[in-house]
Amino acid sequence: MIDPDRYVIERNRIPERIDRFFKYTTIVLIVLNVILGTYTIYDRYIFDSTPIIYRDTSTILTNEI
Repeated sequence: MIDPDRYVIERNRIPERIDRFFKYTTIVLIVLNVILGTYTIYDRYIFDSTPIIYRDTSTILTNEI
């Protein structure tokens, strides 16, 4: 026999599902923020890239003497 209160019970579980969704989404966003933030900080402030050389600095041009 079908329980007549089943609809009411399922209806009352919807806020629990919404809360679980937001908790899961919050955790995922925090983890992504930490991962992307670590990469950005490393790329901008820690990683020392090779400087761009515009011309050969080992030779002295005649107009610089």
